[in-house]
Amino acid sequence: MDYLLGMDAGGTKTLCVIADTTGNVVSTGWGGCGNFQTTGRKGAQQEIQRSVDRALCLAKIHPSEIAVAFYGIAGADRPKDFDTIRELLHPINPARTMYLENDTLIALRAGTKDGIGLGLISGTGTNAIGLNHSGKRTQVGGWGSPFLGDYGSAYDIAATALWRAQRGHDGRGEKTVLCDKFRAALGLQELIDICEWNFYDSYRPLEVASFAPLVFEAAGEGDAVALHILEKAGHAIALAALAVLRDLFRPQEKVPVILGGSVFQKGSHPAMIESLEKTVHKEYPHTDFVILDSDPVLGALFYASDKFHGSVQEEVVTNLKIQYHHQRNRSTHTAC
Repeated sequence: MDYLLGMDAGGTKTLCVIADTTGNVVSTGWGGCGNFQTTGRKGAQQEIQRSVDRALCLAKIHPSEIAVAFYGIAGADRPKDFDTIRELLHPINPARTMYLENDTLIALRAGTKDGIGLGLISGTGTNAIGLNHSGKRTQVGGWGSPFLGDYGSAYDIAATALWRAQRGHDGRGEKTVLCDKFRAALGLQELIDICEWNFYDSYRPLEVASFAPLVFEAAGEGDAVALHILEKAGHAIALAALAVLRDLFRPQEKVPVILGGSVFQKGSHPAMIESLEKTVHKEYPHTDFVILDSDPVLGALFYASDKFHGSVQEEVVTNLKIQYHHQRNRSTHTAC
């Protein structure tokens, strides 16, 4: 029997799902960070293989039975990145046919009927990728660095909040509750003591992006500085969205815009979403913004099905959605 494999490999976790070609999900396997830019080539390869091995073990099938695998992997941005990832996937890929794309594109596919539209990711980093009916694909951002203009991520939101908090405390800027929130979260009497985290003899890595929820919390309390930070983040993402839209779609087209990533899916505030929508709607009034309500790995499975069958099979896609949610908890909590 033939099976499909879909994968979402991100900066935090890797999720591998196996289903048969009619849409029955049979197993789910987990691994750690699958982004080679974060954990290195060997580290990413090990975590990707771990998730595949677990999924195969739980499915109780032979690797040769995987007909099509579709990998959505964070860090697949430049042509050089694709070459690197294909090189590390080649010795561990069980499928007879393999496809590779950026994880933003599978989020777009997960939220649309055919993968046509614009996918916007805001998590630890940001990305904007669109696909039109002609098959043209355009990406703006996703380079993993504010030095290259990537703003609006959890990292950007938290980093901006840190310096705004300190400036508000010492008189260089507007006062904000963010200062007290950061001190409490970091266990510091003074926010300036955060510099000690970088001292040689007491170095501790500061996971800046993990503090973004403090900004959403402050915004929920009406803090003006936090609200301004989130408005700017929304505007920054809108600029990337517009760059993609201008290259792929006409202003009067109705384009689905799928919002994915931890910032949009877990902790976003209306100020950020409203800023994003307002900026884009000035030029593209018929864009339809939707926060992704499922795991992006479903998009990888949908693509695997599309490739296997040669076209979108709505019945298979519907079955995959239903079966995935039934299977996920049972698979991920079973030892193998």
